[in-house]
Amino acid sequence: MKQSAKILFFTFFILCFCFSADLRAENRDNTDNTENVATGLRIDEVFQRFRRARNATMVELSQEMLEMYNMKLFKSISIRNSPEALKMIREALEEDRQGARTIKEITDAGGIISAYYQLPETEEGLNRFILFNVNRQNLITLIYIEGDLESENLITLLLSL
Repeated sequence: MKQSAKILFFTFFILCFCFSADLRAENRDNTDNTENVATGLRIDEVFQRFRRARNATMVELSQEMLEMYNMKLFKSISIRNSPEALKMIREALEEDRQGARTIKEITDAGGIISAYYQLPETEEGLNRFILFNVNRQNLITLIYIEGDLESENLITLLLSL
């Protein structure tokens, strides 16, 4: 595996596990909850369908955290051992990546196992990113980020966590 692919893989891992434990408790008390904020993408269906599943951990950042990282929206969901979720995510990615800049995409046995897409900007000029990874332990991670970040800045941010 190339060094850059390894870095991006560990970026997914670091982001999900650094944020998930601390922010789940913070989100319970967050009155400015973005739970129902729609991105206009098909991956919204994944967040809605699995956000309360027993085998899932969903993270949404508070307004203070979003501002600190120059983001408008951050959603992350990690789902363990769910062929249904994996199928749904892969189908959503096929649709949502249309018109996106593919920064990284790894496939195995005909299915996407790792991806990093930069979507077209929002009407407000915000950059949008989808990050996806499924590891050998069948942990599926899907992340959506919207903000003033550039792709290079996002990678730097993720590696600094």
